[in-house]
Amino acid sequence: MERMRTNMNEAFLQAMREETDPVADQVIEHLFTKGELKNVNGWLTSLSDNNEALPADLPEPVRQYFEQTSQLLEWADRKQMHKGAVFFSKHVQAILSVLGSLSLPYCYAAADGAQVLYLSQRIRKDTKKRLADTGQFVLNVLNPKAFDTKGTGIRSIQKVRLMHAAVRWHTLKSDQWNDVWGKPVNQEDMLGTNLAFSYIVLEGLHKLGIYYSSQEADAYLYLWNVIGYMLGMRKELLPENRKEAYWFSKLIEKRHFRKSEAGIELTKALMQSFEELTPSSAFKGLSGGYMRYLLGDKTADLLELPRKSLTNVLIKPISAVNTMLSLAGSLPWKNSSTYAVEAMLLAIEQENGKADFRMPVGLRE
Repeated sequence: MERMRTNMNEAFLQAMREETDPVADQVIEHLFTKGELKNVNGWLTSLSDNNEALPADLPEPVRQYFEQTSQLLEWADRKQMHKGAVFFSKHVQAILSVLGSLSLPYCYAAADGAQVLYLSQRIRKDTKKRLADTGQFVLNVLNPKAFDTKGTGIRSIQKVRLMHAAVRWHTLKSDQWNDVWGKPVNQEDMLGTNLAFSYIVLEGLHKLGIYYSSQEADAYLYLWNVIGYMLGMRKELLPENRKEAYWFSKLIEKRHFRKSEAGIELTKALMQSFEELTPSSAFKGLSGGYMRYLLGDKTADLLELPRKSLTNVLIKPISAVNTMLSLAGSLPWKNSSTYAVEAMLLAIEQENGKADFRMPVGLRE
């Protein structure tokens, strides 16, 4: 297998733990120091379409931010992005299932990166709301019309980027942050999250026995590269292909995957939300086992996921059937992994399809 580029090593990634997102950080610094957050937050709540006009009374740094980040990148290949979005639409239920039960706990396994989520309490206090926000963001940025004039992709990205900067600002101002963890929501952690939502999703689909072509996988990874860059990632951190994505993920796992109170508690909260949101009693009690199946025992043990479960017995034969059906062009999605899809969609429905991308006024919000 082809190795990753030589400059992507532990020394470089360690340096990236001290790098954040200056563009968004400057806006947040202005809003908090000038006391202008409240008025802007009210506007952010209603902001939706890419072509929506900016209010005349916006603070100048905020106006400049939204104007300068509102255009699709010059290097972005719209055709490749569209192919990635079509792939998402084709496998939307499976991908949502993998996002909830693999991508999120995968992020929690990175002990240092999980600290900012744990300290902010936004996920622990109202996990269902955060699950809905994550699902709605994914739907906003991955649908085929996300980057059209009347789409919602660009605005969603702009708001989430500011939200990350606000969390970073509050965390650094608190007395709870340990500098050993690097900066909150730093560049390396952004890379890990981007991989969790792109390459790791592809791995999860493969484990579920869902067939996809190399062209589809490359397009999906490319779309997330564009999204990651627009969220503030440095371009040199974006994997150029799936082989690089593989090596990047292994390097991050080697550097950061270990047992932590933050990871364990975040995973418990996620499992509890799935159980509470699962409409069908037939699927209740399967969340931990399903996560373990997707993550593998090594990572699942770090998060203290339950070992005794019938999920493996149920999922393995379903994966084999999925492979045959997907190759034949048909994939029914009513099985033991459907609970994660139903839970995420129900959470979104309960929030009326509106993600809360307001900037938090403190770590406890």
